[in-house]
Amino acid sequence: MDHDNATRKDFLKAAGAVSLGGAFLAACGSSSSSGSTEAPATLADADTAVASGGGSTETIKVGLLNALSGVLSITEKSIYDGSMLAIEQVNAAGGVNGRMLEPITEDYASDFTIAVQKAQKLLTEDKVAIVIGGYTSASRVAMIPTFQKNNALFFYGTYYEGLECDPNTFYGGATPNQFLVDYVPWILENLGKSIYIVGSDYLYPRTVSAIVQKLAKDNGGSIVGDQYFPLGTTDFGSVIADIGAKKPDVVFSNLVGDSTPAFYKQFRAAGYTPDKLPIAATVTTEVEVQAMGAENAAGNYMTSTYFQSLDNPANTAYVAAMKAKYGEDTVTHMPQVGTYDAVWLFANAAAKIDGDITTEALSAALVGATYDENPEGQPITVLANHHCNHPSYVGMANADGQYDVVATFAPTDADPFPSVIVPENKRPTCPTPFKPL
Repeated sequence: MDHDNATRKDFLKAAGAVSLGGAFLAACGSSSSSGSTEAPATLADADTAVASGGGSTETIKVGLLNALSGVLSITEKSIYDGSMLAIEQVNAAGGVNGRMLEPITEDYASDFTIAVQKAQKLLTEDKVAIVIGGYTSASRVAMIPTFQKNNALFFYGTYYEGLECDPNTFYGGATPNQFLVDYVPWILENLGKSIYIVGSDYLYPRTVSAIVQKLAKDNGGSIVGDQYFPLGTTDFGSVIADIGAKKPDVVFSNLVGDSTPAFYKQFRAAGYTPDKLPIAATVTTEVEVQAMGAENAAGNYMTSTYFQSLDNPANTAYVAAMKAKYGEDTVTHMPQVGTYDAVWLFANAAAKIDGDITTEALSAALVGATYDENPEGQPITVLANHHCNHPSYVGMANADGQYDVVATFAPTDADPFPSVIVPENKRPTCPTPFKPL
């Protein structure tokens, strides 16, 4: 049995979304593509570093694939900025055995069909050594078959719903055992037992909803309602009215992109305040808080492996470097840090390779690769299951647009099929090829 995909199908079935993947991809945007997109001005900084670096004149091409326009750009532009900072730092430190990293940027414009086309271009025309990027799970699962077909590697830096461990994919972000398994019991103990779930309508929010429902039930909680909305939705009057009718103790938000600021603003305008009905989120990072205004987020909660407010030397240096490069108003956040770390993990792995950086050599070198200056506050290492270790925190948004840490959980290795969620007889041996539903 293909345990990886059977397990994902089980959870999507529980969330009422077995056929969601293909339908969502088809409906999410145009299939047309205009070829290479002009890179943002920040690319010039890296070009300067490449041109001025010492060592070999032969560069190592790195594909950076993000939604730099469209409904996801509110978050993905800043993710891209984190990867560009890492490339600049790697090059300033001498590159990879004297070879500079050369970023090749593509904008998939928040359209997952275009994401597939851009990934194909980066691999076959630009011949990059690796592609780093993506953000939503819908973009990831749309692109994975392209990397499988081309025997190439993809480094995905964002936390996600787990339930996969593809051989052609490395996962820099957290899995549910690192950001949900402790979070849901904490919510039930500290915020209330009845939960109303609101999310965007695609793979990540649907699967996380199924996981949250199981964890809530196992820990004495209940789900009084759940609703999902297409990416880009900005009118939440109907669901806010339903929340008022159902009277939950807490609203669990898996909204993504432009929808997040819109929901929070309308929720606050409807008279709901965190002292009476808090929001506990998984995707409301500092960049979404900045977009909505701190006054609309203050007092609500977020789970994360990283907050900008973390007090450790690596994070202090990281935040200072981001602000120096992109301006004092720049905020840092979890998916950005995951992608920043991914660039460094790739560079450190590539440095161990004697000779050509082939897919086989790079895949072997990535397992065990470590980056000591991880802004999360501990060294990050790539595990044999192609995932990484992470700490875990709960933050409460404050009036300054940052999160104050109110709970800290023990650091854990990623387990994309944790036993609290997946029965032992359905746990695959990782890595195992992922097949989209």
